[in-house]
Amino acid sequence: MLDQDPNSLARRAESLRRAGELAGGERPFALITVVRTEPATSARIGDRAIVFADGTLDGWVGGGCIGPTARREAIAALEEGMPRLVRVTPDTAASQPGVRMARMACASEGTADLYVEPFLPRPTLIVAGDSPVAATLAAIAPPLGFRLLMLDAGTQLSLGEVPYPQDSWMVVATFGEFDEDAVEAGVRLGLPYVGLLASARRAGQVLSGLRARGLGDGELAVVRSPAGLPLGTSGQEGISLSIMAEISSLRAESRPSFSERQERESTGEPDEAVDPVCGMAVEVACARDIFEHGGTHYYFCCSGCRRAFEEEPEKYLAQVSIR
Repeated sequence: MLDQDPNSLARRAESLRRAGELAGGERPFALITVVRTEPATSARIGDRAIVFADGTLDGWVGGGCIGPTARREAIAALEEGMPRLVRVTPDTAASQPGVRMARMACASEGTADLYVEPFLPRPTLIVAGDSPVAATLAAIAPPLGFRLLMLDAGTQLSLGEVPYPQDSWMVVATFGEFDEDAVEAGVRLGLPYVGLLASARRAGQVLSGLRARGLGDGELAVVRSPAGLPLGTSGQEGISLSIMAEISSLRAESRPSFSERQERESTGEPDEAVDPVCGMAVEVACARDIFEHGGTHYYFCCSGCRRAFEEEPEKYLAQVSIR
């Protein structure tokens, strides 16, 4: 049953209002909505929260039993660019098609189903120069869903103009005018792709000049020259089409598939640790209460659990071993 408490309704309305303000902007976020619950859980159907790419959670979808999972699943949805339905439950054995199972982060016997919807900013195409190819790129990029940013010799690139560099792509079509400065700006901003339209000789000169400015080969690996896929096309339209095809291909490759993410999660560092005192799951990256014992770091949900462990570590480690 939907909670009709005025405070709860106001909180949900505020989350929707905030999401409406953020949607279409340049900051990625995920909107989480509680769509189903089973007792006992502090989450209520209709509760909502916004989670940003850095893990900041604004709103309410349950307390410490659900919060860590909500953050993790929101970040994963942002990485994949796909919505997901997540069941947070103490019993993850009973799987269901289309539902991701996630273990409840504490001893609660309740269950909460979360619908996690990512909102990603439009990809940005930065075009440097005023050549015919630059003009053609400027014409075809917006219909393909790209936000367009034109760069001339007097423009300085900054995170203010490119707040989401992970999905911002640059084409330098200056044909000799400020090409070295433009490529350097894109590389230093951390863009995944800087396409340089230049002859092989000129491209070599640009790269040599950038090495002299202190950029290493690893940083310069994002520079593509010749730019574009070998489609066999010619003319400014054909060149522009091949460049957008290359960018689209790289964008598709940059998003991990579900299986790739599972493999990465299974072999990487753990996102969560178990508080040895209370048994609650703790986000390692956000943990404030940490204590080292016997060469191992232990993470705690609060300072009270940490102090209890500091006084009797062997007692709690023995409890962990029999859980």
